[in-house]
Amino acid sequence: MGLTSGDTGTLQLWDIATQQPLGGPLTTPGDAITSLAFSPDSTTVHASGPHAPLQHYTIAPTQAVTRICTRTGDADLTPAQWHTYLPDVPYREVWDR
Repeated sequence: MGLTSGDTGTLQLWDIATQQPLGGPLTTPGDAITSLAFSPDSTTVHASGPHAPLQHYTIAPTQAVTRICTRTGDADLTPAQWHTYLPDVPYREVWDR
């Protein structure tokens, strides 16, 4: 997995093997991203810029789905909910936790 950023605050994960983006761009404060780091377990990306505070982005699919389910209060997302919260990820049933 790779990560790119731009002067306008764009932040994009990439599949290095296929040279394809993974999902859509991550939402940032819009300022230039000048520092990027993966967490030691590769589940989170940390990004900051000269005028942007440190941002944390969950990139592990299991953690991302868990966070979405927690935010929506629903452990089993419907296909419509999945499309709303994960528009670039094909639908799949969420496992019991």
